[in-house]
Amino acid sequence: MLIQVVTTWEGSPAGLEKIVEGSKQAGPIHESMGAKNPRLWRASAGGDVEEVYYSVEFDSYEAYGKYMDEMMGSEWWTGLMKFLEDEYPDLKTLGTDVYYNAI
Repeated sequence: MLIQVVTTWEGSPAGLEKIVEGSKQAGPIHESMGAKNPRLWRASAGGDVEEVYYSVEFDSYEAYGKYMDEMMGSEWWTGLMKFLEDEYPDLKTLGTDVYYNAI
């Protein structure tokens, strides 16, 4: 079963550029923790230009759970929380959605 996890970010143009740069660094870190296909999505037509979407995939809920345990116990996570505190309100996370492939 394919699982896709999508975090929505909202921010000023400068704040979103920090997410672009941060995602380039975060992708390989997330892959080392078990995530696949890290992507950062921005609207090119329609959509909200003040939002970006960071997604990663997993082969199962079990793989996602292992990733979450490792990520939330990592120094990377602690650094992300500090970064978000420092950047608010120019940058904030609107939440994370977990999807599964139904076909």
